[in-house]
Amino acid sequence: MPMNELRNAAFQQEILDMLQPKIKSVLYQTSFQNRLDLEQEILLMIIRAVQTKQFRKAPSFFELMESEKLR
Repeated sequence: MPMNELRNAAFQQEILDMLQPKIKSVLYQTSFQNRLDLEQEILLMIIRAVQTKQFRKAPSFFELMESEKLR
């Protein structure tokens, strides 16, 4: 995945949308007064991670099977 795509706002929003249900469920473990601030911090951490991490292409099923044969 090209780095310019990772920095794309639409891609970041797609990631956040995928993680939103999990974020909401985890936020119920904290007090109501802190949820909004904590949610914003979590979203910011996710965006930073997406922008700064180096991602590698995952192997296909057949590539994985071939690498297991070589072991």
